[in-house]
Amino acid sequence: MDNTILIEQHRREKEQSIEFKKRRFIQWNENYTLYRDKVFTNRLTQKQAVNIPIIRDTIQNWISKIDEAPELTFETRGRDNKDLDGQVVLNEIWDYTFNKQSLDLVDNLEKKIVGLQGRGFKYWYYKDNQIKCNVVDPYDIDISPQVDPLDINTATYFNHKNIFVPLRAILANKTYLTEGKQQLKVYLDSKQGLMQAAATSEEVQARRDRLENLGVTNYDDYRASDVMVELNRSHKLVWNKVENRFVRHLIVIALDSVILYNQPLKDAIGIDYLPYATWASDPDLNDIWSDGIADNVRQMNKVVNMYFSQDLENRAYRNFGMYFFNTVNGTFTPQAFEARPFGMYGVPGNPAEIIQQMNIQPLGDTQNSIEYLKNLIQSSVAQTPTERGVQERSTTLGEIELSFEQSDQRQQVVAKQYRKAWEQSGKIFYDLLESNSRGRIKLYKKANDGTYRTMDATRDDWFNPKGYECKVVLKSEKDSKDSMDLKRVAYVKNSFQTNPIAQKIAKRKELELIGWSPDEIDEVLQYEEQQGQAPLGQAMPMDEEQLPVEQPIQ
Repeated sequence: MDNTILIEQHRREKEQSIEFKKRRFIQWNENYTLYRDKVFTNRLTQKQAVNIPIIRDTIQNWISKIDEAPELTFETRGRDNKDLDGQVVLNEIWDYTFNKQSLDLVDNLEKKIVGLQGRGFKYWYYKDNQIKCNVVDPYDIDISPQVDPLDINTATYFNHKNIFVPLRAILANKTYLTEGKQQLKVYLDSKQGLMQAAATSEEVQARRDRLENLGVTNYDDYRASDVMVELNRSHKLVWNKVENRFVRHLIVIALDSVILYNQPLKDAIGIDYLPYATWASDPDLNDIWSDGIADNVRQMNKVVNMYFSQDLENRAYRNFGMYFFNTVNGTFTPQAFEARPFGMYGVPGNPAEIIQQMNIQPLGDTQNSIEYLKNLIQSSVAQTPTERGVQERSTTLGEIELSFEQSDQRQQVVAKQYRKAWEQSGKIFYDLLESNSRGRIKLYKKANDGTYRTMDATRDDWFNPKGYECKVVLKSEKDSKDSMDLKRVAYVKNSFQTNPIAQKIAKRKELELIGWSPDEIDEVLQYEEQQGQAPLGQAMPMDEEQLPVEQPIQ
């Protein structure tokens, strides 16, 4: 397809996505500023800059309910020794990547974005002979409004924008088209190019406003030292006449005007689907930009802040000690009474003849109203008072357990979306590794003696033509399952006390459930065999020297 046509399509698609998404910008900004304890005062409802951090508490408790980053493992479809050895190496590579890329912190940041904005994105890519992962701000994603919210690969276009790169880095990139780099230099030298480079998109402006509300005034200082060019990484379906079907391409566009790269996605990164994993806390059938947890809390949080501000103002005015005094029917000019400590305000009449203290009634129901609204908010997001650290009165243990159980059941809906996103990440990780890995990967593993051992893993060590299955288990689910498995193992040991084979298998299973490595388990069981220990439940035979000596009856 001609580059001019591609650029025009890109601009139209970008504008379409912005029009569909910009309705969410005000909500996202309000959620973010309330989370950061930033409120805006006014002369009518909230004069005090105070905030009760309900959104922050709700998001943090919600994150803890979802659980920590799950346990992701790869299981080989083969069953011979080479397949099992490859499975061990591949899982070691995943563990190394997890720790190297701090994916536990990435996961926590993504959960926060999902809570505040409703949907999060993780971008996976291969660079420097390793898999890397970044969290992408939803402001920077343009996607077809007709996409299936449960499968972003159904989108006709997916654009990752606001990628600012120095011009010198673009010109030094050997993968970019020479023609495109020349066009970019000419374009930047033109008046239109300078205006385009200086302009900011609506999403960038919204992000800048969000930071300026927090007091950040030097947002663009980093661009002063170099010419920064905004790139768009567009993943677009393009008609292929040879294959007679749509093929997804990776197109890198600079300043919405110059194409620097255009190749089928399979040729560019090794896989033919989007390298992005996404999930939403509450997916909607017709809207990719669904509501987040903070959207359920925002308006109530603003009302609580208003109540709290008015209560503080009322308390302050009552402590001012302001008075009205009688001007003895003098000339009276109506005026606004400015509230100030020990203020004296003249009126043309007789409140208590000469002087009378201003009577400001306390707002007696404020605390109860705030508490009611807070409980209403927390119940809407399935958080019990005990989970929030609030001690309930006259509550039995059974009622607490039932409340926990009902809360967990409501959170299982979110956990399903969360688990599915990690399965997507595992698939992307393996496919990128299989398509791009050619050299050696140096792994570090801690041995039983506390020392670290190194291993140079090559593609032959883990590659399996039969493939792997990605398994994702949440920590809470794993703990519950392990507890039940331990009870089952105890039942087997008790039922087969005289069966040494069953006892040996049960002991191995117990050590596996508590997390011991296969090498450690083998060492323990081998030692037992060497010592000649009998199965559990049977007495050890004693040597004749150890038998008790029969004493004569006195």
